[in-house]
Amino acid sequence: MDLKSPFTRDEFVDRMNRTVAALQQNGIDALVGFANKVIPGHVRYLTGYETRHGIHDASYFVLSPGYGKGLTLITNSSWEPLREMSWVDEIIVSNKFAQIIPDLLPPTAKHVGIAGYEYLPAPVFQAIEQRLSGAKFTDASRLYYQVRMVKSKAEVDVLRRCAEITQAGAQAFVDSTQEGRLEMEILVAVESALKLNGSDEVSFTTQVGAGPKTFEINPYATDQPLKKGDMVLLDCGATYCGYRGDMSRTTVVGKGSDEVLQLLEGTAEMYDRCLEEVRPGVPSSNLAKAAIAVAESRGLKDCLYSSPNVKAGFMGHAIGTHYHEPPWIDLTENTELRENMVLVLEPILRKKGVGGVLIEDAVLVTAAGAERLSTLDIRPWRSTPT
Repeated sequence: MDLKSPFTRDEFVDRMNRTVAALQQNGIDALVGFANKVIPGHVRYLTGYETRHGIHDASYFVLSPGYGKGLTLITNSSWEPLREMSWVDEIIVSNKFAQIIPDLLPPTAKHVGIAGYEYLPAPVFQAIEQRLSGAKFTDASRLYYQVRMVKSKAEVDVLRRCAEITQAGAQAFVDSTQEGRLEMEILVAVESALKLNGSDEVSFTTQVGAGPKTFEINPYATDQPLKKGDMVLLDCGATYCGYRGDMSRTTVVGKGSDEVLQLLEGTAEMYDRCLEEVRPGVPSSNLAKAAIAVAESRGLKDCLYSSPNVKAGFMGHAIGTHYHEPPWIDLTENTELRENMVLVLEPILRKKGVGGVLIEDAVLVTAAGAERLSTLDIRPWRSTPT
């Protein structure tokens, strides 16, 4: 394995042993992990490797305790130095996933878990199902994420560095938000800063947008110039050693209207209250409740973000080798926070015809409370020239 990796072989062995213990506790005989550009992280966490190439490329692992090699990495990437990138002894390079993966599973397996179940290609699943006729198949993504919730010191160090790189991109956004600048110019400045400061690639599609379209929260940059009074929103993330960054800031060009400032200040106070609630032993839903109380006190409850995927009250998530990991910070999730979890606080308010405000920051859960992994002001509009 590459000596430049921040993770030792012993750390990967510990990850594997904890994953095996979780499988055994749940009566699962083997675990198949799947990752590509759409769903990153599952393979990286256990093997140290995932291909960074195109969306048509993929990586898998098969973890079969007590059978065969125990842990096997499979990828179609023949052009990467796999032995330098992964600690796994058994590596198979092929694009014939449906032929190879079933044979790596114990023929006596009665229960197989799949990490990335919802995205697993149908031919691979069908081949496994035919090979293990009568076996039970389970979406084990949540179980696997639970193994990954508490980060090691090395993981925290990598996520801290990833947040620093991501902050460089967000700082470029703040510095570039001026009347007349094009949204696309700002996006280029952000992504240039990410790369020049050490990002491997962007964690997800960088979003920059201005004006009322920020209501959608995920705007794509255009050649639209910024105008005085425009709300301007950024969502960006770096990647570093396979781990993810996720940071958002919203500001305004010049002096914002009363409605704009109401949304900006309300979202910032929601962030502050979430931050105050972060400490070991606190249910993740407490953070959402605290932020919602702020929105209600400011008469902004109807401005809480919701979508077909999340209900009103969503306030963030954890992060690691994937940019959205549990625990979710909402009203339905009651996972107790633990020391060395890394959360992304993400309060959102929006109003049709005015725009949307997104503030997003990674924080470390410590014995003393929350430690922000960035130093960038969450209220950049207060220092914006009028």
